[in-house]
Amino acid sequence: MNKLLLFLTLFLVTKSFSQKRIYYKDIVDDCITNANSDASMLDDIVYNCIKDKYISNYDFTSIDGEKISTKDIETPIVLLAAATWCAPCWGEIPALNKMVEKYDGKVKFIMLFWDLDKGVKRMAEKLDKRIFLVPSKEKMPNKSSLKVAGFIHKLDYPSAYLITDNKRILDFKRGALSPTKSMGWDEVNKVNEEELDSFIKTVIK
Repeated sequence: MNKLLLFLTLFLVTKSFSQKRIYYKDIVDDCITNANSDASMLDDIVYNCIKDKYISNYDFTSIDGEKISTKDIETPIVLLAAATWCAPCWGEIPALNKMVEKYDGKVKFIMLFWDLDKGVKRMAEKLDKRIFLVPSKEKMPNKSSLKVAGFIHKLDYPSAYLITDNKRILDFKRGALSPTKSMGWDEVNKVNEEELDSFIKTVIK
């Protein structure tokens, strides 16, 4: 009987520790020191520093002065990081707008910018109005990083955090295509749409 009680106690303690939530905000500074283009390094960062970590509450303010708290959002969230000087961020816009239309009411799209209000308003003209656009209050010295309302991003643009309705980061995506001499808008949009859709649909119940 004593052995059984000891086993059950150890099992419950172990389970309790294994279910302890690790918050992204508590580890991001130490875990992600700088943006890295090496694919294997990025995979390690995503696995160890981002995936399955939880987001705490963030109070975001849009370019129109509207406020939103992540704790009040009941649907999954696609949290995007962008900069107006980033060509792929512009290249991803048509595909992103289609995803907003497709997942309207099922996912909340929030876009954080490296730019201040003036820069964000330029891109806002092209983006679906249902995307909650959040400018920076101050520009980070490192252009691959941003800090908005306490949320820190260090892995360049465009990037996207896929967050479940219980505020767990399910996945992370970085990069998008933009038109080149060898690839026109039709092909760019097709690839970007397929990648975004594959990324987002995994969080839909």
